[in-house]
Amino acid sequence: MLRKHKRLTKKELKKDPFVIFTAQVYEYLQNEWKKLGSIVLTVVVVISLGIFFAKSSKKSEINAYDAALTALQNDAPEAPDLLKAVVEKHGGSDKAGDALIRLGNLYYQQKDYDLSEKYFSQYVKKYSGDPLYDLNAYNGLGVVYEEKGEYKKAADTYKQYISKYKESPFDTMMWLNIAKAYWLAGEKQASKEYFTKIVDKPYDSSEKQEALYYLEMLNLNKI
Repeated sequence: MLRKHKRLTKKELKKDPFVIFTAQVYEYLQNEWKKLGSIVLTVVVVISLGIFFAKSSKKSEINAYDAALTALQNDAPEAPDLLKAVVEKHGGSDKAGDALIRLGNLYYQQKDYDLSEKYFSQYVKKYSGDPLYDLNAYNGLGVVYEEKGEYKKAADTYKQYISKYKESPFDTMMWLNIAKAYWLAGEKQASKEYFTKIVDKPYDSSEKQEALYYLEMLNLNKI
């Protein structure tokens, strides 16, 4: 047989601990859900704004880079300034790194070796990390040092690339650069070491033929 439960009066309901607790929980949740809803809405707005500005910034970067590249290809006088603007306004991006290398090459072609050195060096210090871009930067910087008569410094620059990218497919090319820089610096024994490294490669190449030529001259001079 089921037991009949005594019906509680309103006065008793108000004093019932469970009823009081339930009411308190309900009130708490109502207040907290309002707060949580506000927080969630704020987070959504912040994320949405972040995505919007990131996309806007990326679009601005691409537009600035494209404008600079077009000017450069057309030999427009504003090309250097447009490339510098990419570096200044979009620092840290791949496009900024590319712009630095293009500035280095541009000023090298204009025989402004100090500015060329500046931009190649800036790339090496802040953007180094991509093997192909780095090849352009280190090689460009080394050539600038050679043009300035700083042959030992040029050799050290080429060696930095080789040290950074061991087993690089460009090692033979850079060894030849190192050897010739040492040759010009008057350090014939050091140049012989790198010419020999090239000759010891099992495959033939234009670098190997050039290294053999230099080694023959060194041997004729008994160095």
